[in-house]
Amino acid sequence: MSTAKVISVPITGQQHLLFLFVPLKKGKLAEAVKIADTLHLAAKEVTAPTGPFDPRKTTGVHYFMIYPQADGQKTPGIPVPGFTSFPGKDVLVVMSIYDGQFDAYISAFFAIPAVVNGLNALMYLMDETGIPGVDPNGPTSANHIAKTGVVRNALAFYCLLMRYNFGDPILSAGDSTPGGKYQFGSNFPGLTVANIIDNYPGAADEWPAPPSDVTYTFPKAKKPDCQ
Repeated sequence: MSTAKVISVPITGQQHLLFLFVPLKKGKLAEAVKIADTLHLAAKEVTAPTGPFDPRKTTGVHYFMIYPQADGQKTPGIPVPGFTSFPGKDVLVVMSIYDGQFDAYISAFFAIPAVVNGLNALMYLMDETGIPGVDPNGPTSANHIAKTGVVRNALAFYCLLMRYNFGDPILSAGDSTPGGKYQFGSNFPGLTVANIIDNYPGAADEWPAPPSDVTYTFPKAKKPDCQ
């Protein structure tokens, strides 16, 4: 009987899940959505420094989703309860698949001024009052971080995000360790954004490094016929 081969994936080659539920002041959801739109555009249009450096390799983001959920409203389109907000607050749901270490992933965005401005603005929209076990004015609170910004309070900002992160930064995609919070599979564990950019045939032409005027179009998808 042969023994299963064990492949060790380095930290920088691992994929992880970020799944944030950010509590917001009620009625500020529209402002938060504008910030999310700004972050989305800034991440796409960032100007790369001169030389071979591509910022997408350090952010390491494979996919992401930002979803606004109003207080007391049902998640539309499904017949069962979906995302919910803390009573009296709106919530911004953020999900992404990223490479490597949590703090390295977050800090990579600090090099993009528009993203930093958006994150700083988000701190003023957050509402941590009345949440059990949370000091709304403590050293890792949004109120405290807002005073001097996320970059100068980087560690506190990481802790703030982790407070509302359902994702486990230790659980890697494809990891077979039992007892995790969720199953997070991967057909290609260890395949990083940097590997994709460096080795995918024609990547420089298909996905040119920002800035660019390239837009992507996709064939219109169809829903399954469930009638």
